[in-house]
Amino acid sequence: MTAELLGAVAVFCALISSVALVVVAGSSSFDRSVEREAKAARNAAPPLGAARERGFTMTEMMVTVGIMAIIAAIGAPSLMAMVATQRVKTATFDLYAAMSQARSEAVKRNAVVTIAPHTGGFGNGYDLTVGGAVIRTQMGDPSVAISATPGVALAFDGYGRLTSPTLYQLELSSGAPGTTPKRCLVVSSSGRASIRVDKNQDGNCING
Repeated sequence: MTAELLGAVAVFCALISSVALVVVAGSSSFDRSVEREAKAARNAAPPLGAARERGFTMTEMMVTVGIMAIIAAIGAPSLMAMVATQRVKTATFDLYAAMSQARSEAVKRNAVVTIAPHTGGFGNGYDLTVGGAVIRTQMGDPSVAISATPGVALAFDGYGRLTSPTLYQLELSSGAPGTTPKRCLVVSSSGRASIRVDKNQDGNCING
């Protein structure tokens, strides 16, 4: 959870708490006012030491819970969309970091370094390998769908370039359609990776 998500949760909780306190305080004040007027009308002075603390009534509790439920129903979709967006962002940055490391290791070792997906695709995780030896393993996130360029290996040679003659593209999207824009990692033939965002949500990261 990032600071952005934690801040949103804190604001959401604070809003619920504030509304609950206002409702309870207002209802309590009204009840106390009515009670004082009734006592004054009866002209019954309470005996010394007879004052007692008053708790919440069932009506107060029901009103508070009802308002909290309404606010939660309104805010839950936005919160879930924020969580989905953050998961896609995290998976994108993890892959970007893996590509940077793979390229650096390829140049340092003067050898081909491959980012190989686990069984089922990159969404299940991937390994950085050199000559069959694994130098790093990254676990996947089942809630993030990742599609790759079919039939092409994601590998860097000793010069830091892709071993394939054309660019390589990975597309990352949330498992909940429509909640967050797609993100793409585009690697040029020179080996440089860039992050693109499908801001207009037309399915194409290249045109924004």
